[in-house]
Amino acid sequence: MSLLLLAALAASIPEQDGNALDRSAEALMASMKSDGATAVFKLFSYLGSTIAIIGITLVASFIIGWARGWIRGAAILAGTALAYVVNVGLKLWLDRQRPAAAWGIEADGASFPSGNAMLATAMFGLLVCAIIQFSGASRMMKAACSVVSVILILMMGLSRVYFHVHYITDIFGGYTAGMAVISLIMIILNTIHKKRGAALS
Repeated sequence: MSLLLLAALAASIPEQDGNALDRSAEALMASMKSDGATAVFKLFSYLGSTIAIIGITLVASFIIGWARGWIRGAAILAGTALAYVVNVGLKLWLDRQRPAAAWGIEADGASFPSGNAMLATAMFGLLVCAIIQFSGASRMMKAACSVVSVILILMMGLSRVYFHVHYITDIFGGYTAGMAVISLIMIILNTIHKKRGAALS
């Protein structure tokens, strides 16, 4: 399903100026401009940057590996790395130009899909999956981690639209591609789990 949605998004996006949804999202985010909003969105944009995601991934992989087993820790690392490689490949293939009215932060490379949105979705998504499947975590902790992760992913994506370095369809593409990566990694993990019995439980 994720791959079909990604394909539909990629096939429907215009090369420049965005579609009606892109323009509506741009206008909405422009109406929110203020010094306070700019400071907040700059923070989330930085948290979603490649350097920050790499740092968070390394820490999360180590913690999950120590608490739940190194295969699960490695899955977060591998999933984030795969998301990066796939994102680079998609950008080279589709080569959508970034919005011309970008401001506030620097961004380079092609626009679709958003690397920030894709990497954040893959990394935080796999981290939440590891926590949810951990029998030692309380229900409240699982719910809290899920909510916080969703908020972070959404805000990282919206920050890119706020500064207009991405169209909203780039963000949707990043989210969709990130979900596809999560699905693939979880399939691999489940296959390993079945082969090793209860070793991963």
